[in-house]
Amino acid sequence: MRMQFIKDRYFCYIRDNTLLKIFSSTFLSSFRLTIYAVQSLLVMSFLSFTVTAATLTIGNNLVLRDLDDKAVESSFLSRKETVNLTQGNHTLVVKYKDVFEDLDFAEEKLVKSDYFVVKFSVNEQQTLNLSTTKIKDLIAAERFAKNPELILLDESEQEIILVLEKLSDYELAKQITQVVTTLSAPVDNVQSSSAVSKVNKSEQEFSKAVSNQVDAMPMLKYWWKKANSEEKANFRHFINESNDLKKEE
Repeated sequence: MRMQFIKDRYFCYIRDNTLLKIFSSTFLSSFRLTIYAVQSLLVMSFLSFTVTAATLTIGNNLVLRDLDDKAVESSFLSRKETVNLTQGNHTLVVKYKDVFEDLDFAEEKLVKSDYFVVKFSVNEQQTLNLSTTKIKDLIAAERFAKNPELILLDESEQEIILVLEKLSDYELAKQITQVVTTLSAPVDNVQSSSAVSKVNKSEQEFSKAVSNQVDAMPMLKYWWKKANSEEKANFRHFINESNDLKKEE
């Protein structure tokens, strides 16, 4: 009788101990999964925060065409556009478009500008709002279309510095950069004398190749606008010296 009691207690102990181990194992597994899930959420939240630094809202009288040299879906009139931006520099291609009443003809008139470029940087801002200056009537709208002025504000109503540029100048600058980068790319593993000779020949033909691929007049106008006062003075001096040499010849 006593042996049976001891045996029963022994099997109960083994059974309870096994259940305890199973419960402990299950609890620890659940706990680990919970910790893993929390860590995953934190990582995803951190990545989401770093990838999307700010939300930009564009006024309903501005039509967004490109964002950072990538086409976006066309905006519709009277609908604000919202895009997510990362930290760093950004470029928008937009145009002004709005409708005003023409009092002389008693009808509505559509006013729109050419596409132009907006450049700005995102740092620690969370929300940004891009809008036009106040335009109260048709005359002001037509004036604005010829010379756009935009305002970029953050969540604290602080104005963010932006730069407006003609689309033609922006595209020309990209074209020049692409040509210069392509033609000035170094040749890897130059070993033989024939390869060295080929590199020297490429360098000698560099200016000619650039001139053939890009029209010189827009380039001159572009770089003249970019030049500072000293650079312009030096260029004038160069032109004068060139003219004097031609006269001597």
